[in-house]
Amino acid sequence: MPAPPLAEACALLELDAHGAQLLHLRANAVYHLPRSNFVLRLRHAPGNAAVLERARAAVQITTWLADEGFPTIRPLAVDQPATVNGWIATVWHYVTNKRQALPHPQDLAQLLRRLHHLDPPVTVPASQPLGTLRADLTSSPAGAALTVEQRTWLLDRCARIETARAELDPPLGYGLLHGDAHTGNLFFDGTRWLLGDWDSVAYGPRLQDFIPMMMGHRRFGRPYALWTSFCHAYGIDPELEHHPAARLLRSAREIRSLAAYIRSADQPDIRAELQRRLGSLMDGTSTIWHPI
Repeated sequence: MPAPPLAEACALLELDAHGAQLLHLRANAVYHLPRSNFVLRLRHAPGNAAVLERARAAVQITTWLADEGFPTIRPLAVDQPATVNGWIATVWHYVTNKRQALPHPQDLAQLLRRLHHLDPPVTVPASQPLGTLRADLTSSPAGAALTVEQRTWLLDRCARIETARAELDPPLGYGLLHGDAHTGNLFFDGTRWLLGDWDSVAYGPRLQDFIPMMMGHRRFGRPYALWTSFCHAYGIDPELEHHPAARLLRSAREIRSLAAYIRSADQPDIRAELQRRLGSLMDGTSTIWHPI
């Protein structure tokens, strides 16, 4: 992945880049701009109209949500997203968790239950459970990180999931989704939890928003009690994870999670985790994954 165009993006959006601090680098490069107390998010997606449209939807929907009083990180009121050398830039108000409060699954569940019954007055893109994985499989990092057998297996798995998804009849129906709902995307502003990171906002099966929490105990070794407390706070049966629709959406999330690792596979630790995850999927084993 090329270096994020921090200075160029800040100049385009009339932001002060002095003292910028990198907070996160995976699918997005996320910077804190301390002089203005904003967060700049950069996504490398050259020529990808779908990713640009989803970024535009994220800005529009969160602006509406904030105006309606929903607890969300608010985008800056500027003309955005902007594009710079194949990168998509958005800018958001920064929230500092001064008390170092930790979110609980119940906090997320309560926000999702509220979100899932809202109807924004703007176009919401259809959910894409596989994200950009197909495109990433044809990029140059994928060529270096994956064998022909691995790439073929992944493309076949994508095709099978897409075919099955066309016949999906999920419980809880369809509605507005966050798209990447986990407690790591909750930010405490001193009085309440705000939901952030709206890059995957979509219209789709509500069940899709439960998959990240479900994967906590299935793939990352987290206590099963976190899943049950999340379900009880939302008002669903934890046994829902065994529904065929949940299994399908979990399979999609599992292989989708590989995309960011494929894009950054030139880094040894990321390449090793990519191989760990892909190997367990191809072998059908329950190997514990490690977030990087």
